[in-house]
Amino acid sequence: MEVKLALEFHTLCLIAKFSLLRPPVNLFEHHVNSTWGLNQPATIGLIDPKHILSHLQSEEDFAKAWSRESKIFDNRRFLLLRLTPDFTKRKDSSFSATWLRLPGLPLPFQNPAILKVIGNSIGRFLWLDERTKRMKHPMEPRMCVEMNLAFKLPDVVVIAIGTEEAFHQKIEYDLRIGFCKLPQEAIPGRSTFC
Repeated sequence: MEVKLALEFHTLCLIAKFSLLRPPVNLFEHHVNSTWGLNQPATIGLIDPKHILSHLQSEEDFAKAWSRESKIFDNRRFLLLRLTPDFTKRKDSSFSATWLRLPGLPLPFQNPAILKVIGNSIGRFLWLDERTKRMKHPMEPRMCVEMNLAFKLPDVVVIAIGTEEAFHQKIEYDLRIGFCKLPQEAIPGRSTFC
């Protein structure tokens, strides 16, 4: 029971992983709280020289932060990761929010409820971009999905709704920032992002 309560406390935590040395924590905290559009200030803390913890105050703020498109601060690229129970300094979480597009998806399937089901079949649906919500760019509906980057990202998703015949829908990823597995002889169990 205590473990479950401890894990629930961290469900709204994200980790910013910097490929090189991280920026000063107080500057990153100011950046998060002034530019991420959060309803309540996030608590920012240092984990180690490459990782900064962001504790969000609500599910809505978590979704906004998790689905951010810009992952550059102070000219340093970072990867946002969800805090998982097995996160340690030596073994990172591999779950990241990934923006993807579904080029040529037929209009009847561009209902937000159907797009959410499609997103959940690929990973865990997080967010639709504003243009997709308002049907401003039906050529390529776009969504943010939480995916495990330790596995190969799918190139297609099979869509079958009701009595309609199933079809293969192409998936395109906006940014292919993912995890690179280091050779076993380097550091066992260690991964980095590229």
